[in-house]
Amino acid sequence: MKIIYASLMALVLVGCSSVPDEIASENEEALVGYKVAKHQGEKVAGEPARWGGVIADVRNAEDHTVLEIVSFPLQRWGRPEVSDNSQGRFLAVVNDFIDPDVYKQGRSMSFVGTIGQTQQGKIGEYVYTYPVIEATGYYLWQPERKKSHVEVDYSPLWFRHNFYSPYYPYRYPVPVRVRVQDNSGTPAKDRN
Repeated sequence: MKIIYASLMALVLVGCSSVPDEIASENEEALVGYKVAKHQGEKVAGEPARWGGVIADVRNAEDHTVLEIVSFPLQRWGRPEVSDNSQGRFLAVVNDFIDPDVYKQGRSMSFVGTIGQTQQGKIGEYVYTYPVIEATGYYLWQPERKKSHVEVDYSPLWFRHNFYSPYYPYRYPVPVRVRVQDNSGTPAKDRN
């Protein structure tokens, strides 16, 4: 019974951390990371890679699209782990039309493919050498939902009021019946 339970738990954990089919690779160990490609450049051209990050720019050409991506490390399921420290930038070349209204600046995206020849470009006035991935697959991630903190107070109202409020000797006004009498001594209600 313990073996069956352990096997089921392993399958659940593998299923939760699996990479989407669009960016899956047959040989995960052979994938070259972004940092290696950035420093070794031409030496790793042609090697398989999976990179990801946040879209900075989308440029459509006649027969392909070039996406400029701000690189971030990938989580084990392939999603970029966006933070305040980027690894740099890279260009992803996709042999398809990419709609810039769907693939908007700031969205997270991951790519799988082969490393291409580095390219020179500019970021503002700064000359930058871009590592290039020639993408065979790509995946646009849905925006992460913001987590909210919600608490439910199950204490009854009388307890919460007494516990959190200061003591008041006269808590709530109580209606008091007042009878008005005139000088004759008969109540005003009884006069006609």
